[in-house]
Amino acid sequence: MTRGQTVPEFEKTAFSLKPGQTSDLVKTQYGYHIIQVLQHEDARLQPFEEAKNDLTAQWKKQSGSDAMNKISDTAQAALQKDPAHPEKVAADLNMQLVRVDGHAAGQTIKEIGPSPDFDQAVETLKKGEASQLLALPGNKVALALVTDATPPRPQTFEEVQDQIRETLVQGRLTTAVQNHARELVEKAKSMGGDLEKAAKAMGLEVKTSGEIDRSGSVEGLGSATYLQEGFTRPDGTVFGPISTPDATVVAKVIQHVDPDMSKLPEQRATLRDEIKSQKARDRNSLFEAGLRDALVKQGKIKIHQDVINRLLASYRG
Repeated sequence: MTRGQTVPEFEKTAFSLKPGQTSDLVKTQYGYHIIQVLQHEDARLQPFEEAKNDLTAQWKKQSGSDAMNKISDTAQAALQKDPAHPEKVAADLNMQLVRVDGHAAGQTIKEIGPSPDFDQAVETLKKGEASQLLALPGNKVALALVTDATPPRPQTFEEVQDQIRETLVQGRLTTAVQNHARELVEKAKSMGGDLEKAAKAMGLEVKTSGEIDRSGSVEGLGSATYLQEGFTRPDGTVFGPISTPDATVVAKVIQHVDPDMSKLPEQRATLRDEIKSQKARDRNSLFEAGLRDALVKQGKIKIHQDVINRLLASYRG
């Protein structure tokens, strides 16, 4: 490292130590650090042979950036001059033209992928205006031309009917899966906690993980936070169902392993963060519930139960 590469607190300590010395705790905006200096290297003029690869990489990067900025300026000027023919501008500059009708913030464009920067770049543009060049993952760049702007308005029932239908179907599927999972829990409990036998009787898959801790992960499931309940339940407890992004899970506690107390100091920060996160989630839930109730009382949220009942009736069976 050289001077100017790190924050002042870290740099001050690092350059004040002699080779072989170790610092006390150093606090910076990034956390706490213990620094050990292995050696100091006197400042010197770097020979060209040593610097050649870095200089080449920097030149290529700068040249690429300059070329893309030039293309961006050319494309933006051409689009502003002739917004009715973006296909010609794209063809002249060897760019790909992607047409998107009715784009809304948060909507994913397949050729671009999720991009909050893209949403931010187009949200303030007016009809006929082009955005600045946007750097995207995968060495892609893009700029957007607004061909039309639709003022915000409440959607009609006809416009959201398909979305409502999909939501209802998905809701019924989720309910069916949850009911099936609860049936598995009850069946396993009636069999003395034999989850494997109950699952096989219902034609379901059974997997056994290795030892996990609260900050670990489970293959095929993800973060162990989904199984937090199991850390406080006795051995042999069957619990669930647990919903994850990809599955609904019923789990069983096979065995608790006594913690290695020698590792407590290094895990203290993780435990503290878990408690803080849980308290934050609890506060958010209370806030959301209170806000929803308040908006209902103020008449700003209305539930048209008759419409919901008609839609449910039309999809039964």
